[in-house]
Amino acid sequence: MLAFGMLLENELVDRRNLVRLVAEKFRDVVPIDETTHRLEFFPLGEDSWSYRYGPLWISVRRDLDGHFPGAYEAALLLRRAGKHFVLAPLAAGDGGVVHDLSGLPVVVFPYVERATARRVPPTPAQLDLLVARLTEVHGFATPGGLPAEVPVEDFGFPFEGDLEKALRTALEGDTDHLGPYGSRLTRLVTGCRDRVAELRREAARVAAECAARWEGEPPALTHGDPSPANVLFGDGVDILDWGSTMWAPPERDWAAVARAFGTAPDGRGLFLRFYELRWQLAEIAEYTARFAAPHTGDADDHAMWGRLLRYLPAG
Repeated sequence: MLAFGMLLENELVDRRNLVRLVAEKFRDVVPIDETTHRLEFFPLGEDSWSYRYGPLWISVRRDLDGHFPGAYEAALLLRRAGKHFVLAPLAAGDGGVVHDLSGLPVVVFPYVERATARRVPPTPAQLDLLVARLTEVHGFATPGGLPAEVPVEDFGFPFEGDLEKALRTALEGDTDHLGPYGSRLTRLVTGCRDRVAELRREAARVAAECAARWEGEPPALTHGDPSPANVLFGDGVDILDWGSTMWAPPERDWAAVARAFGTAPDGRGLFLRFYELRWQLAEIAEYTARFAAPHTGDADDHAMWGRLLRYLPAG
C-alpha cells in the first residue's frame, strides 16, 4: 500500500456499486454507518485500486492474471491459527473472501492507520524478524492439510504470450499511432533485443533445472512479494497483501526480500536466480504490453515507462 507506483482511480469502478457491495456483505461483520462514512480513494500500490470506507480498506484488484482467491483464504487461515502478523482480509457475512465488481476482484481488509503512513527503512533486527515470520509461514501446513486452493509452483512464465506479442508489435508494427510512448518503445526494444533474448534463454534453462531439482521436495507456503509496500515494520512485523501466496521453494520469498531490502537468508543460487529472472521478465512483459497497445501518456503511463527503463535502459 505504499506509493511506489501510484494508480489513478479506475473510471470503470462505480463508487456507488462498490459502497453497495461492501454495505451488503459486511454490515454484520463490522459496524458500518453509511451516513457518516465516505468512500475515499488512495492512489497507493501497483496492483490494486485502494479505498478507505470507515473501518474498512477496500482493494479492487487489477492483476487478473494469476489471481487466486484461495491465496487470500490461506491468509485468513494463517491469521485464525494465531499468526497475528498476517494482516488478512475479512470474511463477509456469507463467508466469502473475494468478491466481484464488474469483473474485478474485490478484497476487504480492516483499515490499519499506519499502512498508509510513510515508511522508513527497516533495521537489521526488523529484517531478522521478517525472515523469522516468513519461515513460520513456510512450515505452516502442507497442501493436503490446508483447506484453501493455493497454486503450486510450476516454474512457468504465464506472461510469455503477452511478452512475445508486445515485442513483436514493438519490432514489426506501426507503433506511432498507439500513443506517446509507442515509437519510443520501438527504439527501446530494438536496442535491447539481444539482452531480452538472452534473459529469456537463461530463464528457460534455469526453470527446467529448478523443476528437476524441486521434484519430490516438500513445498513451502510462500508470500511471494514481501516488499516495503507489503511489510509494516515497528515493534513487530506485520505482512500485508497475500494475494500471491503459492506453494513453492522458500527461495521465492528470499529472492523477493533480497530484491526489496538488499539482504536475505542464504538460499540455493539456482532457485534465487530463477525468481530474479522471472521477476525481471514479468516486469518487462507488463510494461511493454502496456505501450504496445493504445495508451494516452497519463501519469500511470509515465510511471510505468520509468519502471520499464529499470530493466531495459535506454541508450
